[in-house]
Amino acid sequence: MRNLEKDTRMLLYGVAVVCVLSMLFVFGISSVLAKTYQSSLITHDYGVAGYLLNHDDAFVLSAFTGEKDAGDVLSGLKALSLLGYHEAAPIQLLPAVSAYQNQVLLSLIFLLLFVFGALFTLLLLYLRRQHRAIHSAECAIREFLDGNAASRIACEQTGGWYSLFHQVNELSAILSTHAEKEKQTKEFLQGMISDVSHQLKTPLSALKMYQEIIGSPTAGPKTVMDFSQKSLREIKRMEAVVHTLLTLARLDAGMIQMQKAPENLDTLMQDVLERFAVRAEREGKIIALSGSGDDTLFCDALWISEAVGNIVKNALEHTGPGGRINISWERSALMTKLVIQDNGSGICPEDLYHIFKRFYRSRFSQDIHGIGLGLPLAKTIVELHGGTISVASSLRAGTTFTLSFFNLTNE
Repeated sequence: MRNLEKDTRMLLYGVAVVCVLSMLFVFGISSVLAKTYQSSLITHDYGVAGYLLNHDDAFVLSAFTGEKDAGDVLSGLKALSLLGYHEAAPIQLLPAVSAYQNQVLLSLIFLLLFVFGALFTLLLLYLRRQHRAIHSAECAIREFLDGNAASRIACEQTGGWYSLFHQVNELSAILSTHAEKEKQTKEFLQGMISDVSHQLKTPLSALKMYQEIIGSPTAGPKTVMDFSQKSLREIKRMEAVVHTLLTLARLDAGMIQMQKAPENLDTLMQDVLERFAVRAEREGKIIALSGSGDDTLFCDALWISEAVGNIVKNALEHTGPGGRINISWERSALMTKLVIQDNGSGICPEDLYHIFKRFYRSRFSQDIHGIGLGLPLAKTIVELHGGTISVASSLRAGTTFTLSFFNLTNE
């Protein structure tokens, strides 16, 4: 009882009070039954006495078994009342009535004790079980508040407290999800700050050095011009890093919504081709398109063009003079595929599983200009369209990027 809550103790005390009142009620019932029995017994005795007085020739046995009329009862009443035997006589003078009352009282008390004892025991067991369940729930909640996000209240039943426990578990799951999102956001921001700091440190150091050279009293016009051009190149590099990082951050944060619509793939790829036509011609490389002019893709044209453009740019950087880059597409009932294939230097096997990591630069391509954000950005864009991107490559045999989009929610 000491371990039970105040409300539970009050409930048990209330049950005990009801038991006591029931006992008092039993005493009253036994008295009423005794009075009824006494009245019936005396009426019977009146009839017997009157029958014997009114029937002198009758057998004594007939006085107990025969029918008695009102006259017999009245005669008996008159005769026995004179002797003090009447309904108002004290019960102590009637041993049969007293024994009957005691028997009824004991029977009712035992019955009441059994019933209330069983109810009290069942109630106590139920309350103890409920107390253990609440204590277990309290421990689980406390464990959750102490930092264990996986802590849940063990409850397989329904109704009553268990419905509340299920709601608490749902709330815990929601809070855990929010906490995980906040953790991911925090890690993402830390990663972004680290990436920006790392990528801007080199060009800023270069700019500082170039500025010192330009500001040197011994710097001639040619030196100033050369290092001004270098400074401009570093500034453009920083601008590209910051712009791409901000774009990735906005995409990851869901701040950019894809404006999807049915887009003609031939027109879309022609736009990509025009962006790199001058560079390809200057470097002696060929970009070719192949695919049906009627095929469409449900997408955001601007962002898909950005993704394909980044892959084409990567192909141009790893393809020598006379190289060829093929952009092809094919649409089936289930899927639309975009394939960008080149015959360049290929990707080293040790780098193949890392090329979509941000700022990843292979040790075999340190002489190639780039910041390592183009392919990660392309992957993010494709995935935001519900698609997948895969790569296959062999050294000195070229690389193939495949962009796959399911046609399950088209126009």
